[in-house]
Amino acid sequence: MGLADKVVDSQALENSVALCAKNKVVLPTFAQLADPSKIDANYAKGVDKNAPDARNLFRVHWYNNMRGDRVSVPDHVVLPSSLTGVASPIIVMFGDRFPMITAHKVLAAYSCLAPRIITGQFDPSRHRAVWPSTGNYARGGVAISRIMGSRGVAVLPAGMSQERFDWLDKWVSDPSDIVRTPGTESNVKEIYDACNEMELDPQNFIFNQFCEFGNHVGHYEVTGRALANVFEHVNKSTGGKLRLAAFTSATGSAGTIGAGDRLKDDYGAKIVAVEALECPTMLENGFGEHNIQGIGDKHIPLIHNVMNTDVVVGVSDRATDELDVMFNTDAGCRYLAERKGVPVEIVETLKHFGFSA
Repeated sequence: MGLADKVVDSQALENSVALCAKNKVVLPTFAQLADPSKIDANYAKGVDKNAPDARNLFRVHWYNNMRGDRVSVPDHVVLPSSLTGVASPIIVMFGDRFPMITAHKVLAAYSCLAPRIITGQFDPSRHRAVWPSTGNYARGGVAISRIMGSRGVAVLPAGMSQERFDWLDKWVSDPSDIVRTPGTESNVKEIYDACNEMELDPQNFIFNQFCEFGNHVGHYEVTGRALANVFEHVNKSTGGKLRLAAFTSATGSAGTIGAGDRLKDDYGAKIVAVEALECPTMLENGFGEHNIQGIGDKHIPLIHNVMNTDVVVGVSDRATDELDVMFNTDAGCRYLAERKGVPVEIVETLKHFGFSA
């Protein structure tokens, strides 16, 4: 499951070290990603944050602004009651500040890959890294594979957004490294089926985010600590009057929701899991199609700490589609500002509320 506590294959590790040296790749530690103050502030200065440059690995954390510059507190917004309709402030931390793919799934990909490399389980000189996903995890995996000098293969449903495929076309080394499976967001089983077939070739190494415990641990340590930092910052600005009541996350591969385990340990927060109402797997063992991209379903990931989850919420894709229009059109933004009284500075942040950001 990815978390060996000793070197499994010393030759594979030697091959990784040699390839990293050849490509001038240095791997950041999880301690550095959880606390980027441990990273030289000038290490990636001047590097295009969306380029396949190894120095961007040191930006695979929450402490970037849109330009890729380091910030002391992760970018976030506190949503007012004029927008949410509830009295309690709701804090949203932005994931589109991450490098290369402008989504936090590049952290999940790194969290799965790094433990496999340093223990000699994955040999980038001979293995193909296969990244099964409904989109952004595969993009993150392909990006890191390219930096490592390893061949990365994306496996995702053919019905996912064209933007995902356009990005992959530019990053893969060969068009055959994009494997399209039947269906859309809900068709995770078909991804599994394709990977089971590919796994018969020993050169293919499947990084299955749904059962890689590195995915959970990476988010527990890196995302959990970032969220805590944001909460402490907001709480300090209110005179320490806030209580961290709950952390809400779509389930997806159950990586990000692992940050909730950290917040429960540190603050006693409840953990709220969100899934599509059209495919209520946790709520009703249900199946169906939906258009909330980035929260694959029809199964419970192995790494989902379900016994630590307190609440399950179903959200209709009709609601998310309508919010997408509201947040990303001039008419929608004017309505919120002029008719609902939402502060303009809050309205201006809503364009960053991507489905998978």
